[in-house]
Amino acid sequence: VEGNDQWTFDVNTYLSNGPYTLSAWNHNSEIVMVPNQEYYDVANLGPEKITFKLMDDQNAMLTGFNAGELDFIEDVPQAELPSLIASGDLKIVDYIGTYYVCYQTQKAPFNDPRVRQAFTLAVDRTFIVNNVTQSGQVPANGFVPAGVYDAAGSTGDDFRTVGGAYYTIEGDADYDYAANCEKARELLAEAGYPNGEGFPVVEYLYNTSDAHKAVAEALQNMWQTELGVQVTLNNQEWAVFLQTRKDGNYSIARNGWIADYNDPMCFLDMWLTGGGNNDAQYTNAEYDALIQKAKSTTDPAERMQAMHDAEDLIMEQDWALNPLYFYTQKYMISDRIDGMFYTPLGYFFFSYCQPAA
Repeated sequence: VEGNDQWTFDVNTYLSNGPYTLSAWNHNSEIVMVPNQEYYDVANLGPEKITFKLMDDQNAMLTGFNAGELDFIEDVPQAELPSLIASGDLKIVDYIGTYYVCYQTQKAPFNDPRVRQAFTLAVDRTFIVNNVTQSGQVPANGFVPAGVYDAAGSTGDDFRTVGGAYYTIEGDADYDYAANCEKARELLAEAGYPNGEGFPVVEYLYNTSDAHKAVAEALQNMWQTELGVQVTLNNQEWAVFLQTRKDGNYSIARNGWIADYNDPMCFLDMWLTGGGNNDAQYTNAEYDALIQKAKSTTDPAERMQAMHDAEDLIMEQDWALNPLYFYTQKYMISDRIDGMFYTPLGYFFFSYCQPAA
């Protein structure tokens, strides 16, 4: 809408072309959608109204669901996960994305790749997924997650399988967490911090959430126990957190990326020098050249190889990222509802939902 940069916030000016359109938006409370009368299949749509409650309290979400006030939720209190999964009430499905830690690569002490590698090797990812997140997540052994297509894979394997692992995880024949930690201590000593001596107190930044807090506390304990360093924790509300991380005003920060489309480029071109999502402030001319090569070639095998080489650079040479696990999606849906469907890119579709028979 010309001359109005707030048009997306007002029901009178918001434009859409999907099956549902905005009917009401009570900010910080709820969004109400109704069928779009111009949609080609409007006659076959399901709900006459879909209301999205805007909530950030997991306890309140679960209470509302159990009381029948909510028909669908995506988050529950961390302490309730084991029992809800065991009962089958909480659904766990595939989700193409990576939960990771990024380092501020332009800011000491994490401007040293040896320090970044040490912090990465000292993480026990299996402990985190088995004892902290507890929602079926898969320990990450690279940045591009499992399930992403590799067009050059002659065996039909995905990009992660073809690319291999950058460090071992539990289940690998040669996995040895104690050896990883010993290597991490050697690297920290090479960087000038034997047994963590002289290492400055650094801060781990995360957005407010019980789940993120639990991961942060696990990381804090691992780094202190295995490296002898002190890491403080700082949580910020989502909008503030995003800006702080984008501005590079941090040392270590939680991060996550979900595929917009099923291709490795979705995960790799964000680390181009000066990229809008490059919160690590990462810069490497060789990396940039490989991404540009992948974007310009018409040869699928050459394209995939360039992306594998780029991931090798950022993960195995520069250690700019610390992947923790590959996501799964969790949700609860009322047995009163039929017809919702989901894709591993994280999209839930309610357009053709109907009351259960």
